[in-house]
Amino acid sequence: MQENTIASSHLGISDKSTHAAPSALNMANLVVLHWAIYWVMNGLDKFLNRTDISFFTWFGKDRTEQFSGYLERTDISISLLEPILYVTGVLELLVALPLLMVLTAACNQRPISRRLFEHSFFWGTLIFTGFSFFDVIFGDRAELWEHGTFFIGLLLSYKLAKEAYTENGQFE
Repeated sequence: MQENTIASSHLGISDKSTHAAPSALNMANLVVLHWAIYWVMNGLDKFLNRTDISFFTWFGKDRTEQFSGYLERTDISISLLEPILYVTGVLELLVALPLLMVLTAACNQRPISRRLFEHSFFWGTLIFTGFSFFDVIFGDRAELWEHGTFFIGLLLSYKLAKEAYTENGQFE
């Protein structure tokens, strides 16, 4: 029974008979951490791409080159490039914020706001839907495949974490 309880606690699932508090290092928290890091890093990439930040050069995906090609093909003014990238980056950072708040509450064994949890995953899927929409318009099937894969991963992550947090009684 003890082995089963330990294994379950790492998945974020507690055995109701033991009333054990979920570990901070469990699958639900790791899923939320993954997506929080994803959105932070992807958002920052829009601002820091090819930037020397003292101890290393941030070398992310060159969206400037990629997006300028898109805009040229569709006759959209290239002057919109930076605003599009920056707005996208801000939106991605805003999706990360509630995830970080959920993770902080979970790790501190405080009740997790179901609303924050669900809103962050909702906005994440909405962003991937928007990315997919533009991938089709701009004819970038590789990006479409990538965003579709992330979309599915986000939905599966949402389901896993939501079930674990619900089973552990962590939502307020």
